[in-house]
Amino acid sequence: MSEHPGAATPTRRHINVTFSPPTPNGDLHLGHLAGPVLNSDICARSQKVLGHDVAFATSTDDNQTYVVTTAERLGTTPEALIQHALESVTQSLELAGVDVDLFERPDADYTVFVRDFFTRLWEHGAFDLREVELPYDAETGEYKAEAFVTGRCPTCLAHARAGVCEACGLYNLPGALLPVTDTASALPRKPVSIWVLDLERHRSLITNWYRTTDVQLRPDLAKVVTDTLAGRLPYIPITYPTAWGITVDWDGPDIQPQAINAWPEIYVGHVYWLQQARLDSRADCDELVQFIGIDNGFYNAFIYVTLSLLAARHGMPVALPRTRTLTNQYYMLEGRKFSTSKGDVRWAKDYLEDVGRDRARFVLALTSPELQQAEFSEPIAARTIEARYDAPLRTIVEGLAPLAGRSAEAAPSQWWTSALQASRQRFEDAYRLENFSVRKAAEALALHLEVLALRCEKLATDDEGEASGALQFLWALRTLGWPVAPDLAEHISTAFGAASTVGKAPLLADLGTAPGSHFRGLTVPAAPESAGSAAVSSAHHKR
Repeated sequence: MSEHPGAATPTRRHINVTFSPPTPNGDLHLGHLAGPVLNSDICARSQKVLGHDVAFATSTDDNQTYVVTTAERLGTTPEALIQHALESVTQSLELAGVDVDLFERPDADYTVFVRDFFTRLWEHGAFDLREVELPYDAETGEYKAEAFVTGRCPTCLAHARAGVCEACGLYNLPGALLPVTDTASALPRKPVSIWVLDLERHRSLITNWYRTTDVQLRPDLAKVVTDTLAGRLPYIPITYPTAWGITVDWDGPDIQPQAINAWPEIYVGHVYWLQQARLDSRADCDELVQFIGIDNGFYNAFIYVTLSLLAARHGMPVALPRTRTLTNQYYMLEGRKFSTSKGDVRWAKDYLEDVGRDRARFVLALTSPELQQAEFSEPIAARTIEARYDAPLRTIVEGLAPLAGRSAEAAPSQWWTSALQASRQRFEDAYRLENFSVRKAAEALALHLEVLALRCEKLATDDEGEASGALQFLWALRTLGWPVAPDLAEHISTAFGAASTVGKAPLLADLGTAPGSHFRGLTVPAAPESAGSAAVSSAHHKR
């Protein structure tokens, strides 16, 4: 990645970036933002800075049963809930500067694409018809599954819903949960035939994938893979006896259609939306980078991998790029996991409006639960922003003010040359996909500001090498810091009369080129910026 003397010029690559589609049962909270959402945006931006071609897309996850359960709890309809959530999440993405190419909700074309994908795999015999026992409500005549069923995980005993246990990350069928009184898990169980993906039948396909890939999993996901492969692989429902979701009539015209399980559907959604973002359904992709919470780790590690391999085996139009799944652990709010359904939240929109976009991005990246649980404390976050972001910037603004009207074309002193080389290396290490880390990127930003502020306190403004070095160090932050703090990058552009970075990444390859105009003075608003700031582009389709 480096552009140091003797280093090879990096090859321009086609990289797809996505994050788990938000369930439209509410707005984004800080757990979402500090986890997959902000991580994916900083990743997409950083790869653009490195000169790669990036597509970044996802959608809402409309067909989750959580939509139905939340609508029932709130006394509204699922459609009304979805539409309100779509509008809220879109506004939050824009306010956070999440520069996604495409963020929409499933439509008729999407439904056809998903139904055709699963039907073609079914026609090739990828799924098995199996009789299972599901909780059954005799009064309504409905089988209960997924979000409708809560109980205790039979593996770790934590409170869980049917599907993946959020505590241990392993999979539970709806009928496998240990019943809890007065919940759907305590209902009588009734046999019903559903279509399943028997992962054990495809074990060799899965193990060969992990044996041949050179992508290293993060420790939490690696443990899910190891623990799951240690025993017999489970079968995963592909359909459920419900009308909620995308229905298929594989059992014939005389049998009531079943709906595709929303969790396997997510993989096909990623395929569809990234194709739409690139506007070419067969565009080559060198690497897929997907950001998820660890509670989605099992699905990505097993179901998505198996579906992609089966689709490729049967000649379906899907790519098999190098796939990098980057998980995060849980973000805690006063010791509790952020949860929309439980009301344990600090809404992203409110926090962004309170502290400002760059400040929020900085502190959430710095405390992101990449490898282990992290705690969000508003007082600590406020002190961190003041000490490591606002205070250094004030010193920089004041210290560089005497340089207004000066150029940055003179050769910098050796001190500044060494400092810039070190800072650049820190940023590049954080942005390299092999060990990508938003925490390291935010730390690199904080140290860049800290070093510049300390030097500005006693800057020898009459020394051309010192003055030019300080300006070049600031100028470098326009590129290096853009993925984390896009508004600051734009303020630096304005300070040098340079091209705007809104919607267009400054390139690392151009970092050695001094700004063409004289320094005009840096102005950074002290108050939080408005939600309508033009510092980022719309979250709707731009490509």
